[in-house]
Amino acid sequence: MTDTAPDVIEPGALRPLTAGEERLVAAFPLPAGVPDAVVNKYQLADALGVSQTTLDNWRRAGLPVEAEGTNGRSYEFRLSVCHAWAAQRREGEAADRRRAEGAAQQLRLALIGDDPGAEARARLSPKEQREILEAEVAYMQAARRRLELMEAEAVAEAFQDVFAAIRDGLDALPDRLGRELALDGAGIEAAQAICDDVMQGARRRVRELI
Repeated sequence: MTDTAPDVIEPGALRPLTAGEERLVAAFPLPAGVPDAVVNKYQLADALGVSQTTLDNWRRAGLPVEAEGTNGRSYEFRLSVCHAWAAQRREGEAADRRRAEGAAQQLRLALIGDDPGAEARARLSPKEQREILEAEVAYMQAARRRLELMEAEAVAEAFQDVFAAIRDGLDALPDRLGRELALDGAGIEAAQAICDDVMQGARRRVRELI
């Protein structure tokens, strides 16, 4: 079914907003000079700069609908309300990303510890950190070939002790971050996933070295 434009509804004929809608629209108003209107799905997707598929997903997630679509009738939406709803959703998603990035930053700093270059390295992009790590690994491999490193067997037991300490610290870190950074359940799960990835990556690197 193809959406067709609804009849033009003069602003004075629009229904009054509910108290909740008024608060939402006041927080995220339409741009200056843009009048409120009732629009169909195609028009709303175009106005918000998203696909109709995204709009359908948003509708299932709670996007306010002015009139339900039926056979022969398209969905209708209140432009001001949907604009405000989408803006609030995007702001929430941005805040979630900032919290996750902050938690990841704290985790990297906590794992690096008292290393003087820790903070600087933690601010590097993942690609830059990977390149530095690869360079360090290449140096250690060359040094081993020059017999400048201890034999792997001599340090295997020490590595086991170190990994045990790291594992214990990583196991406790998500809960600690949750308390100190007021993370929600999703944030704590993200921190746990990062800890798991760090531990697995460390194991792979050590196996490569020894």
